[in-house]
Formats: sequence, structure tokens, C-alpha cells
Amino acid sequence: MKSIVLVTLFLVFLSACKSTPTTPTVEQPQLTALINHTRFKQIDTPTELNIFELPNAEKKRFLAYADQQQLNGVRTDRIIYNYLENQLSDFKYHGDTLTSAQTLTREQGNCISLAVLTQSYANALGLETSFQEVTSEPVYAKESGMVYVANHFRTKVYAPKVEKEDNIIQIFRPGTIIDYFPTRGSFYSGSASYNDLVAKFYSNLAAKALAKEKLNTAYSFILQANNFTPNDAELFNMAGILHRRAGDLKTAEVIYETAINNNLSNINLINNYQLLAKQLGKSELAEQLTSQLVNKEKGPYELLVLAKNDLQTGFINRAKDHLELAIVKAPYISELYLELAKIRYQQGKKQHTKRLIKKAIEYERDDKKLNVYQAKLLSLQYKD
Repeated sequence: MKSIVLVTLFLVFLSACKSTPTTPTVEQPQLTALINHTRFKQIDTPTELNIFELPNAEKKRFLAYADQQQLNGVRTDRIIYNYLENQLSDFKYHGDTLTSAQTLTREQGNCISLAVLTQSYANALGLETSFQEVTSEPVYAKESGMVYVANHFRTKVYAPKVEKEDNIIQIFRPGTIIDYFPTRGSFYSGSASYNDLVAKFYSNLAAKALAKEKLNTAYSFILQANNFTPNDAELFNMAGILHRRAGDLKTAEVIYETAINNNLSNINLINNYQLLAKQLGKSELAEQLTSQLVNKEKGPYELLVLAKNDLQTGFINRAKDHLELAIVKAPYISELYLELAKIRYQQGKKQHTKRLIKKAIEYERDDKKLNVYQAKLLSLQYKD
């Protein structure tokens, strides 16, 4: 396991008067009311308790370790960091999202798996936590026609509360931030809660089920995630994909339309709604959604799709611009270099083409694709 990063936070107090502003509540649409439940069958999924449950032997071992550390004067939140550092030295990063028990048994998992495990240890010691959502390289990956954004969580374990003086508001509580696989180029992208973590656990499994066309499984995990984050745009997006793949285009359209009308949309949702609009033959709606995409920040795979569309319609220079921008955003995606190489070859720039294919080979991790790229390079060298 790559060394986890520890950040110890200091206590800051500010003398001030407490006030709680009131804001009007806006009723949000309920995703469960939009889903066509007759299309799917709900299956058993891990409960919230199952996710965080530690094996009895592991819990005893951890508590014994914690008792010894406390005797040595180690603050309780730091104990969890020390234990993870000592016990998970052989941990391997793996894309699967796992429960705490599964993570310990397999000694592998992703960052959500480790955040879940950390929460289990915090539960055992009665400590509070919060989370920070982190984006890390590679930020984008594509599998089975679905685009994944590699956001993960790091955990802040708070130190036990201490008594404070009257009229003093605590701005920063002392605690420890534990960052998993920090050398992957991670950077902070937002705060998250316990509910966000549980929802992310379920939604990750829903996305995996969708990729494998296991629609009942995906349906069940989407419902579970929705219990914790009912206004998550990505859950609306996945529910739309779920119905589209089940052949229920009408319900998929209602889900997408409701999300858009209630400002619960993101790039993924708009893209998928646009695909549905084209499938339904609603060209005017598709054009409206296209204009929305223009005003939103686009990820490298969105730019790749735009570039391929431009090539099909003869806009070679525009395709080149999209690919070059995508490479700036995600220089580790091999397919971008290959597509740009095709353009450069059409323009007669053979040396530039070879350099781009070499770049694609440098970043490609799939053996089959790597063989194709190498064959293309050899073909160019042979022609020279």
C-alpha cells in the first residue's frame, strides 16, 4: 500500500454571537416517485450495518491496540491513522467498492472502501468523522460505453470533544485527515458527509451493475443510494440510463426532464438526455441540450465525442481543437493521441503522426489496444 498521508488540524476559536439564518425550503422531486418500479425487481443488497461491520476478531484486535496507544498518550483520532499505517502495509489499490469486512479479507479495494473501513474504526471508538471529496488522476476512464470520474473520499477523524468556554464558537475542530493513495495526484474538490459516503458506496455498485447490464441489481443499489442522497443528480442520471436500457424510454425522458427542470443536472445527465432525445427523434430538444453543453465545462471524453462527430461531418480543424483541449485536460488518455494522429496523417504530417502514436503507446495500459497502436506505428515506419 502506498503510504497514507496524515494531516493534524489545530484548534481555532473565535469569540462571537451565535445566530442561525433561516432560508425557505424548496420541495425537491422524489426520484422514487419517477421510477417505473414494475420494470424491475428489488434484490437483497448490503445494509448500512453490513457495510461498516467489522469481524469480531478484528474489532477486538483494534480495540486492544487502541487501549495500548491511549496508555502511551496517543490522541484517539491519531490512533486510527497509526493502525491503518501498520496493518495495511500490503494493501493493494483495486477498483472494487467493498465493505469493511471484504476490504480486510481481500486486502484490496478503492478509496471508498478505505473510507468505509476508516469509518468502521471510528465507530468502534465513538469518534465523529467528516469527509472531503477528492479528484485524482486518472480523472477519467471509460468502460462498457460508460464514462467514470475517479472521485474518491479522504476522511477527517475528529478528536474527542472538549469543554469550551461560554460565548466561544469553535471554527476548526482538532482532528486527523487521512488521505488514501496521495501520490495519485489528488486534489480537494469539495466537502462530503457520512450520507455522501454511504450513497457513493451504493452508487458505485449501481454503476458497475449497469456496465454489466444487471438491471435489477443496479435498480436496487440506486434505491439504496437514494435513501442517503435523494437530490443527487448522478442518481437521476443512472435512473435514466437504467430505464433506457430496459426499453422504457418514456420514463427515462420524465426522469431527465424532471432533473433538468429542478437544476439537478450535470454533464453526464445532459449527455444521456441528449442521446435519448435523438433516439426519440426529438431534434429540437436535442439541439437545446447541445446548447446547454456548450456552456458547461466539458471533460476529455465529451471532447473526444465532439471531435469524432466533427470528423464525420468534415470539420477537421474543429476536431483537432477539441482533441488538443482534451489532451490538456487529461494527457494520460491514449485514445486522444490516436485520434489526433489520424487527423495529422490526413494532413500529411507523418512525423507528427508517429510522435502522437508513440504517446498513445506510452499511456495505453490495455494489451490489445497496445498491440494495435504498435502495429500502426510499425506500418508508418515501414512506409517511410
